[in-house]
Amino acid sequence: MGFPTSIPPQMKLKHILIPILGLPFATQAASVLTGGHADAPGFGYVGGAFEPHIHVSAGAIIDGVAILSEAEFEPDELVIAVPASSTATTASTTYYVLPEGHEAAEDAGAAHIGFGLEELNDTDWVGGTVTITLLNFTGPGNFLLWQDDGVGGQNIFLDTANSDYSFTVAAGSHSHFNWGFTHNAMYDLEFQISGTHVTDGFQSASGTYTYMIPEPSSAVLGLAGAALLFRRKRAR
Repeated sequence: MGFPTSIPPQMKLKHILIPILGLPFATQAASVLTGGHADAPGFGYVGGAFEPHIHVSAGAIIDGVAILSEAEFEPDELVIAVPASSTATTASTTYYVLPEGHEAAEDAGAAHIGFGLEELNDTDWVGGTVTITLLNFTGPGNFLLWQDDGVGGQNIFLDTANSDYSFTVAAGSHSHFNWGFTHNAMYDLEFQISGTHVTDGFQSASGTYTYMIPEPSSAVLGLAGAALLFRRKRAR
């Protein structure tokens, strides 16, 4: 796999190296997800508009504590941690990875992150599908989103090194992928969802989700923590 040195302008790629000595000031207001299941991104459709969010399952570890019930958060309210020890190599490139499989994520001490579109009704969307696009990628190196094909290969969905920025997925679906990042750093990924509603016409919206390598220490989690319950958007 080739790795070009430039990205087309529509990606608005920003190469910003952020030292991970602790949480940067701008993210100290956010809580940190280090384990359990979450959809980041998740998208609903409410009042004629897409609603970007993070849907977190009961038992997920946020700021070092397992939450008791599922909840939803705004995209900027949680940072998803990626353990520096969780790695995978594909096409001769090593990535820090959030694994696709639940057991693999548990074994790696990582969160199990999916795309959650269950709140969408497939009959509401022309063709029963919507499109996911990576609009912006802020961070060093490259990002790769893929699924293992079961026979030792990979199905690539997003790859910033090879100009793969969008894919089509069934409305109402729930999917898990391998999330790969080439550098030990902070990443902001802006995901857009778009589709044609059978009544409301073409719709789109986006949310920016933050991923951090390495997973922060317990001391950093203590700094990030206190306001979790007050920032919860709504209990499910």
